[in-house]
Amino acid sequence: MKKIFPLILILIFASLLSVLLLNHQVIDRSLSDHYLQSGVEETGAINLVTAILFDYRGFDTLGEATVIFGVASAIAFLVPKKRATMLAATFSVAVYQTISFILPFLGVLGLYLILYGHLSPGGGFTGGVVIATISILLTITFGPDYSEKRWRYKTKTLMESFGGMTFIFIGLIGILAGSNFLANGQALFSLGKPGDLFSGGTISLLNLATGIKVGAGLAIIFNCMIKEE
Repeated sequence: MKKIFPLILILIFASLLSVLLLNHQVIDRSLSDHYLQSGVEETGAINLVTAILFDYRGFDTLGEATVIFGVASAIAFLVPKKRATMLAATFSVAVYQTISFILPFLGVLGLYLILYGHLSPGGGFTGGVVIATISILLTITFGPDYSEKRWRYKTKTLMESFGGMTFIFIGLIGILAGSNFLANGQALFSLGKPGDLFSGGTISLLNLATGIKVGAGLAIIFNCMIKEE
C-alpha cells in the first residue's frame, strides 16, 4: 500500500500536466523572440542567459543574491558559537596531496566562470559556488581551524558585504547616468564588441560582484552549519 500511494499521486499529477499541455492555448512569445533577436545588440553579451539575469532582469538577480545574505545572517544568528568543530577525520597522504593539488585549479575555474560568464555558460552564481567549494574542501579535509586561518570569518563577511554593495552601487550608476536602476546600454554604457572579454557593459562587473557575494555567503553558511556544542 505504501508503494501504491506514491504511484497514484504520480499518475494524478501526470494526468493534470498532460491536460495542461494538451490545452492548445496561444502563448505570447514576443518577449522571448525579442531577447533572441535583439539581446546581443542591446546588452553586448553573447550569453543571453547572463544577459537576461544581469541586464533585463537585474533587479530580480539582486533579490536572489540577497536571499543568500539573509540565509547566512539567519544561520549565523541562530548558531552563535564562535568556533566550529567537526568529528575528527584522518585521511591518507594521497587525499591531502590531491586536495592541495586541485584547489588552485578550482580557483582558476571559478574565476573563469565569473569573468567569462557573459561569453560562455557560467556566471557569478556558478563561479561563486565553485569558489565556495574551496573553503568547504579545506574545512572537510584539513579541519575548521585550518580553514578559518586561511579564510577568516570576518574576511568572508567583508567580501559578501562588498559584493552586495558593489552590485547596488553599479545599479545606482545607471540612475546617475540619467536612466534606471541597473540600466546598462540604456544608460549609454559602452557595450564593447560582442564576443570580446571587455564587452557587455556592466554585466561583467555584476557577474564579479555576484561571484564574490555567493562564494563568501555559501562558505559562511557551511562553516556556521558545522558548529556544534
